[in-house]
Amino acid sequence: MRNNNGEGTVPASGKPSRSAPPNMPQPKGAARASGGPPMQRIHMTVSPKSWSLDRSNGKDSSHLDAMGLPRAELEDRARHNTHDWLPRQFDDKVGAFHGYYDPRTKALAPPQTANLIAPFQLIAAYDRYDEERFLTMARRSADWLDKEMVEAHPMSLVLGGVRDNIKPTQLWTKYTSDYVTLNLALHERLDNDDEYLRRAVQSSKFLLQSQNHGFAPKFDHDLDDWIPRGWQSFGRVVVAMIALQEFTHDEEWLDRAMLWAEHGISLQAADGCFYLINDDYYSSDIAADEIRGLIRVFWRTRRQRFLNAAARFADWHLANQLANGAWPLSVDRWGVAVTDYIGPGDIPNIAISMLLMHKATDNIDYLVSAVRAIRYSMTQQSLPCDECQYCDDPNIQWGFWSWDPRYDHTMSSDQSTHHVRGYWFFLDYFLSLPDAVQATVANKIGQPSEPVARLNHPEPATVEAARTDT
Repeated sequence: MRNNNGEGTVPASGKPSRSAPPNMPQPKGAARASGGPPMQRIHMTVSPKSWSLDRSNGKDSSHLDAMGLPRAELEDRARHNTHDWLPRQFDDKVGAFHGYYDPRTKALAPPQTANLIAPFQLIAAYDRYDEERFLTMARRSADWLDKEMVEAHPMSLVLGGVRDNIKPTQLWTKYTSDYVTLNLALHERLDNDDEYLRRAVQSSKFLLQSQNHGFAPKFDHDLDDWIPRGWQSFGRVVVAMIALQEFTHDEEWLDRAMLWAEHGISLQAADGCFYLINDDYYSSDIAADEIRGLIRVFWRTRRQRFLNAAARFADWHLANQLANGAWPLSVDRWGVAVTDYIGPGDIPNIAISMLLMHKATDNIDYLVSAVRAIRYSMTQQSLPCDECQYCDDPNIQWGFWSWDPRYDHTMSSDQSTHHVRGYWFFLDYFLSLPDAVQATVANKIGQPSEPVARLNHPEPATVEAARTDT
């Protein structure tokens, strides 16, 4: 396997040691680890509660205003999206989110894989607003996935895999990992309902089959074989397997997470980037979890190589962040941008990972990068005060555009989940930091060149306000 970190060859099989080798050499520019949180305090990146962060309700900071990110406005935007826009995308009869909404035809697409991560927003909203209905919707969405998108036949050798909605004969590790994480998050909040733990464990066995077939990213029923090319989202698998260890207390899952992380490091290019589509293309869609997964393995093992790999990828993002705060949708291994389009939902998702990088290293540059990304995200939300071709459509107001520039004017719940949770993670994390750190970030970044805060009268951003509004 290719390894550009100067630390030897990654074994294709076997059980890695959980302790770092003595006197392990550090690559040039190795990341400096901060003290870091106790491992049990940082869990899955579903909700700020999963990071043991207090809700920022009732807190504020003049430094947010100085950066053009008023807390009240961010909370207000997130609350309106969650209470006004998101329920319109949910098919209450079916019990699942529609794939997307197209204002040109005023059509809602049938439910599909958007249901893998859209419920993350519902779970985070339940944690933030204490409203049971959001948890109920998330549960129904997961139940729909179990019936419609998951390989279920007892004789199947790929039992538990999640199908691709475009090529339903294919089952992907990327989707299956999100499904495992979703079920564990529900298990945690539904009085430890064993059904959701059972589903997570069953689907994790599909990930083990992938591992046993050279970490292949998908299985194709038509070919009756594992496919080595595809979207190699190893970070999602690492996150899911560490979560499985935390809930089952089976240390084997940590061993497996380490194997996947080692495999991931073997894919890292000399420039620090991961070109995870067909081993040739960077995608902003499979970047955030790679950073988070490597950090999580580092915290669990204290092996510096994992943090170094995360830092190298995060530093690639620092170097390639666009002037508007976003990142390219796709770049090839030779540094050529494949398209001028941006995937807006990916940007706040990467911002969350930059927050975690700051937590792991105390490097202020990662926090500044996250602020720039959140600013960009705010430009992608449709507000009632906007003037555009479709902005008077109630299925558009408070939603987030799928493409920048607008390709088809669609919106989908698997995009809003990143934006809204990005706001919540950012606010809760930033307001947990010492005032001196907040001031340093504000001084480094200053006001945006064009205002991104555009609500004339932000409403009180509190739990009580949300309940009253509802």
